[in-house]
Amino acid sequence: MVASALARGVLLLLLLLLLLSWQIKSADGHKVTASLITNHNYPVEEHTVHTPDDYILTIYRIPTSPKRQQLNETLGQKKPVVFLQHGILCASDDWIINGPETSLAYMFADAGYDVWLGNARGNTYSRQHKSLHPDTSDFWKFSWHEIGVYDLAAMLDYSLSESNQTSLHFVAHSQGTTTFFVLMSSLPWYNEKVRSVHLLAPIAYMRYHSFILSKLGGIFLGSPSFLSWVLGSMELLPITKVQKLMCEHVCSEGSMFKFLCKGLLDFIGGWGTRHLNHTLLTDVCETHPAGASTSQIIHYLQLYTSGDFRQYDHGKELNEIIYQQSTPPSYNVQNIHSCVHMYYSDNDYMSAVEDVEYLASQLPCADLYRIPFDDWNHYDFLWSNNVKEVINNRIIDQIHRYDLEHATGLSF
Repeated sequence: MVASALARGVLLLLLLLLLLSWQIKSADGHKVTASLITNHNYPVEEHTVHTPDDYILTIYRIPTSPKRQQLNETLGQKKPVVFLQHGILCASDDWIINGPETSLAYMFADAGYDVWLGNARGNTYSRQHKSLHPDTSDFWKFSWHEIGVYDLAAMLDYSLSESNQTSLHFVAHSQGTTTFFVLMSSLPWYNEKVRSVHLLAPIAYMRYHSFILSKLGGIFLGSPSFLSWVLGSMELLPITKVQKLMCEHVCSEGSMFKFLCKGLLDFIGGWGTRHLNHTLLTDVCETHPAGASTSQIIHYLQLYTSGDFRQYDHGKELNEIIYQQSTPPSYNVQNIHSCVHMYYSDNDYMSAVEDVEYLASQLPCADLYRIPFDDWNHYDFLWSNNVKEVINNRIIDQIHRYDLEHATGLSF
């Protein structure tokens, strides 16, 4: 009876979220990446990337740092490139809202890197298409598979072309890691465009995934069904005007309801963390969730139900047409040639320890770093008080050592 009630509750919650997405218009123009970077006196460039299937993405570049400019560094210097890719319902804001002393994007710029911030289709910054409008379901007919083989490939190619480079360093969080595995497995020649790889809270296999809504949602949406067909290919949780108003009054510093904002992040990412920087809650609320397709969620639920890392399951008949087989093909992670550095933790509801370690066993080369705190959760990889010391310094040091060992005339 309890399980049945919980299941009904999850279904009602999903329907409520969809109704909110339909009835409340998104807060158009609420794009803060460029303004935040400029406010901290860093130079920023906005670039437009077109995908092979005609989605139009907005990505950002921090070409240098004011600290480097004080050292008489010029913008034209050829520098190593680093590309940062966000997770689901997130955006380029993830890498900068912690401020210039702690956020990974600024730290890379200070260290002498040419920094690029990606944005996947469907989020706040990438709600355009050559012919489709985001108010139509056709716009939302994609999962993170398409984000990997189309968006990520196009963004990497564009960044390399603009930087006049042939390879780059790649850093991603959550779904950003999934899209990396998709791209490198599906189009293995992209391995040659990556110098080093650093994945925070990586997600591919989900056999030990422990988020309660995934466990219950998998019952209804983890396999092809009429319900998954009805709820697929819809817009999910864009930033709205109501959300902006709530952030200003509920999540703001001094609000008596601020605990609700922290509680939501704990519920999704892992209860009990002592590391979250509470001063960021207003900024996080104002920029998240940033929108996605319901099919992205459904695809993850399919992984949880099947126990495999594989393409979207459309049902037997459509699978035969699309894949020429009754079940979706698995991604061949053996195609990933780069040595993948993966950072994971015990208290992450989205990226379970056992799943990360199993994934590592399937990769040709993997280096694991288990966070030395038993309460570190999914969002601490981005917004913890000590993320600089625990994560960011380690990544930058590893990348810097790589570049020194593989010197190619780059400037630092």
